[in-house]
Amino acid sequence: MSSPGAGKYDGKDDPLPVKSEQESLDWARRIIAHVAQTAGARINEEPENFWFSQCIGRNGEKASDGRYTLNYGVHADVPDDQQNDVLHKVRDLLTGEGLTITEYRENPVGTPSAQPIVAFSARHPDSRYVVDVDSTEGHNRMSLAVRTPCLIPPSDSASPSAPSTP
Repeated sequence: MSSPGAGKYDGKDDPLPVKSEQESLDWARRIIAHVAQTAGARINEEPENFWFSQCIGRNGEKASDGRYTLNYGVHADVPDDQQNDVLHKVRDLLTGEGLTITEYRENPVGTPSAQPIVAFSARHPDSRYVVDVDSTEGHNRMSLAVRTPCLIPPSDSASPSAPSTP
């Protein structure tokens, strides 16, 4: 699966990947659908959540060139007793695609808990996007999310509409 940035950026002065907000949103939807399908997690009917944020530098500096990050997430219906299996499949998929695990926590096997506690996070070493898969409040539900690094829009891009809130 291609990444939101098309190359390796490891220096503070490297150019930012250029991608419109709509292109990054479309990419995020594809990567999460890919993760969900491979892991056997059915994305449910809850509205997707996404927001774009202005990039802020290490010392609080802000550029006026439109650079942004995207946070995108959905929920999937996954029975509590299958959440570890989903985590295993996500781990195998994403490490196979070159991501580095930064957090990994399973439910203890054979120990029913009042609240499932699975958590997974992995970062792509070159393009620096992050995928998170976690239990959510309640039972039989997981969150699948992706966060992009700072991206810069092409000079002629428009922003997609955020989902309306009820």
